[in-house]
Amino acid sequence: MLACLVAGGALAQGGPLFEAHSAAPGTAMDISIREIERRPRASVLAIEIRNVGSSVGSSFFLLCSIRQLARVRGGFRHIVKLEETPQRGQMLVGFLTAADEPPGRADVAFAAAAGKAQVVELEQFAPICDLRR
Repeated sequence: MLACLVAGGALAQGGPLFEAHSAAPGTAMDISIREIERRPRASVLAIEIRNVGSSVGSSFFLLCSIRQLARVRGGFRHIVKLEETPQRGQMLVGFLTAADEPPGRADVAFAAAAGKAQVVELEQFAPICDLRR
C-alpha cells in the first residue's frame, strides 16, 4: 500500500491543503483524499474511490492518511469524524486535544450530530501506518 502525499495549489491558514493518493503501479486500490475546506480545528475531506482494492487496505489507507493530516494540522492524536458530511463523498474530520474532549469544540457540526460522530485515537494505528513509509 503506497500513498503519495501532495501539497495542493490552494492555501489554507498559511499552508497548502492536504492530499493523499493510493494509486501505485501494480496495486488494485485507487483512492484519493483531498482537503477541500480547512476550518480552525476541522477539515472537510473529499474522498474519491475509483477502485477500492481490499477493504482492510482501503480502511488503513484512509486512517493513515487522516493520521498524517492530524500531524500536519498540529500533531493531534485524536480525531472525531462524520462520514458523508457535509455531503455524500465527503468526511468532516475534527482535531481533538484529548479523547474525552467534547467533539463540539472541534466544530459545531459535531455538537449538532447528536452522537453520530466517532472519536478515533490515531496512534493505535501507528505500527501499521509507519510500515507504509
